[in-house]
Amino acid sequence: MRRIGISGSYGGLNIGDEAILTCTIAQLRSLVPHAEIVIFSRNADYTRQNYEVDRAVAVRQITRKEIIPEVQQLDLLLLGGGGILYDDEAHTFLREVRIAQQFNIPTFCYAIGAGPLLTPEARQAVREVLTQMNGITVRSIKTKHLLEEVGVDQDIVVTADPALLLTPQPFTDEMLMREGICTERPLIGFSIREPGGAAPGLDESAYHKLIADAAD
Repeated sequence: MRRIGISGSYGGLNIGDEAILTCTIAQLRSLVPHAEIVIFSRNADYTRQNYEVDRAVAVRQITRKEIIPEVQQLDLLLLGGGGILYDDEAHTFLREVRIAQQFNIPTFCYAIGAGPLLTPEARQAVREVLTQMNGITVRSIKTKHLLEEVGVDQDIVVTADPALLLTPQPFTDEMLMREGICTERPLIGFSIREPGGAAPGLDESAYHKLIADAAD
């Protein structure tokens, strides 16, 4: 039985990342139905309870020494998808990939986003690790250009975000009513991006004004 690991920003309850994981697992189950799937998660309990996976590892709570046996058992490690390679977090997300490459386990970069990558340390880490990948796909031409700029010497294929593979789920007025939302008039939802390591240049005040203007 093949054992496939998936490492990304999972278990952090970001709806986009969780949508990516949902689609990734569904595709793997379809293409490799008997594979054992292992998720390296920020919140292993949440991932274990909400996804059809064989194992979830609390990757942020254990040391490099402790994670090595988990990685050694893999036949393939997928990194991604999502925007995970940026200055503040690149080293963290690349840790398991470095270990896999050390033990000659195939690694594949799956529909990732990257940037900002401004620090020499982050750029070097991304260049070293991704150049050793067995394959790289990214979810935007901007990411491809950035990875080429930092020196990734590997073919880079631009593809779509895995979340586009989501299938609609039943959504009823009763669900909205339980949240106290009026269903007697048209509703428009906004997904708000807050400042963070992946968006260090975001001017919160100007951004919120833009959202308010759009809502008006």
